Amino acid sequence: MPENVVITGGTGFIGSAIIAELLAHGFNVIVLIRPESDRTRLAHFSNIDVLTYVSLLSDETCAALTAKRPDVFIHCAWRGVAGNDRNESFQVRGNISLTLESVELASALNCKHWIGLGSQAEYGNQNIRLNENAAVRPTTLYGKAKLAAGIAALAQCEAHGIIGTWLRVFSTYGPGDSPNWFIPFVIQEFLAHNKPALTKCEQQWDYLFVRDAARAIVSVIIKRVGGVFNVGSGSSRPLIDYVEAIRAELNFTLLPDYGAVLYRPDQVMHLEADVSKLSSLTGWCPQVNLHDGIRETVAFELCRSMHSKRI
Repeated sequence: MPENVVITGGTGFIGSAIIAELLAHGFNVIVLIRPESDRTRLAHFSNIDVLTYVSLLSDETCAALTAKRPDVFIHCAWRGVAGNDRNESFQVRGNISLTLESVELASALNCKHWIGLGSQAEYGNQNIRLNENAAVRPTTLYGKAKLAAGIAALAQCEAHGIIGTWLRVFSTYGPGDSPNWFIPFVIQEFLAHNKPALTKCEQQWDYLFVRDAARAIVSVIIKRVGGVFNVGSGSSRPLIDYVEAIRAELNFTLLPDYGAVLYRPDQVMHLEADVSKLSSLTGWCPQVNLHDGIRETVAFELCRSMHSKRI
């Protein structure tokens, strides 16, 4: 029988990709959203249950979900992912407690497996290839809150006898990403016939196509593996490679303004995930190469640009 999966944060970029992957594998999906959530990314899913909650541990939420008999709980919800929010106090105040509440709810629902999304930010600025045994030295409240939430949530899972999995997600990209992130920003600048103002783009960066990230998360469910895992492409390229792949896909001769933006004093120059632990236990590996991923992302941004012009 297909399993029933509850997910928070399903209206987000990665969350919506996870929903699509779950549906492709035949899972029944229940999406928990707040009343004020933007449902745009859910609009094209016709075969999901959407439940609105004010409090995860309210009697109403528990009763509604008990009727769905979920087997797996995926917690993606997190306030303040954008760079400007990463040192705001709500990173600690709200996000950690919500994560722990999601574990308590999973236990109350008799779920077999709880999965939470962590971040590369838990490692801080080490400028090395990172495996799960690397030191954790977060430099932002966002990274510190993710680290604390992951440690506490896995301890709760163990106490409740639930399989607990914490996935430290590195940089992702793909169709539907926020236009403020690096790859969509560069594409939109080119489409506007602007010269993107960039650093020298020498940073070695690990970018994973979002559909591959979603596949990684579903592989953890299928194989029922617990613990801490990196989710990334497993390799890195200088950022200039991504920019030039975009420029080639658009067939633009306009050159970016490389070096117009100075590196920050704390600039990360090498960000790369070792994903061998995840691959060895689940068989997962990235499938979408850089050029195919950029092509799909550019096509989406072209549609977004044309739509905004019509409006």
